[in-house]
Amino acid sequence: MRVAFIALLLFINTTAVFAEILPSTHFKSVQNFINEMVQTHGFNKSELQFIFSKTKLKKVDKSQQKSELTDTQTSEEMSWEKYRSIFITEGRINRGVVFWQNNKQALLKAERIYGVPSEIIVAILGIETYYGKIQGKYPTLKTLIGKAFGTSNRRSFYRGELESFLLLARENTLPPLAIKGSSAGALGYAQFISSSYRYYAVDFDNDFRVDLFNNTQDAIGSIANYLAKHNWQKDGKTVEIVELDEAQQSLAQTKITKPTQSAQYWREQGLNISSTINDVAKLALIRMRGDQSNQTWLTFWNFYAITRYNHDNRYAMTVHQLSERLKQAFTSTI
Repeated sequence: MRVAFIALLLFINTTAVFAEILPSTHFKSVQNFINEMVQTHGFNKSELQFIFSKTKLKKVDKSQQKSELTDTQTSEEMSWEKYRSIFITEGRINRGVVFWQNNKQALLKAERIYGVPSEIIVAILGIETYYGKIQGKYPTLKTLIGKAFGTSNRRSFYRGELESFLLLARENTLPPLAIKGSSAGALGYAQFISSSYRYYAVDFDNDFRVDLFNNTQDAIGSIANYLAKHNWQKDGKTVEIVELDEAQQSLAQTKITKPTQSAQYWREQGLNISSTINDVAKLALIRMRGDQSNQTWLTFWNFYAITRYNHDNRYAMTVHQLSERLKQAFTSTI
């Protein structure tokens, strides 16, 4: 009797384990998604069933979901100085100069067609993937399935990205199970999410393929196209540092802000703005939180365009400052 009882306990425990981790095709929400992909986009149902069965889903309890949100909040609380120090390093600058030298013609072509300076493109590639060296090690299909049908608070967004990923793979004859990217599902040199890859990526070397995984020319052209599509202003300014007195501090925003107020407006608020900036120029005023003190900046549309790539003021400011260092280092080699 005791042996039978122990066997029953083992059976119950084993069943519990398998109930937590199952092929994604066991979930009704996944089956509904597969059916929609078949009906809407004409996918082969058997093929989708096969690739989805290779990815398992784990039921995550609320405490684990709370931990995930806490991690996100911790990242958002990182100071501007610490954030910047991760990306603006001598190693990244030196490697960026080499990348610039090796891809000079493609960068000049992108600058000519889209109006985006070479140093901005190189800076984004340096921050995103260390110039293609670190593109991500996570199976993208598994990442997107987990986020689309798991406990992510952005399930709807990731469901759309999963749809775009499958379309992207089909359109470019890519094996879905073999593609790897970031832990958030970003892909290739430029770290485009799947929907951005489909919409903004370009065949920049005219080889009839759009390849952001191996082709630096396509990556360069695609980043430039992305910024151009977000209204990058050729030869436009990006930022200008400004000093505020105590009474003016409340004017600055810590979150991303569109440049909607004119330079004249900010002058009327008492800000000491360079006379080279036209009264009608649109500006935003942001505050970057530091370890010891804050810095305030007037930002132009090009700064906002960079935040469309990554919705974080720290990211856009780091791109700007790294680009300046890269340009200075590259120019010294000519």
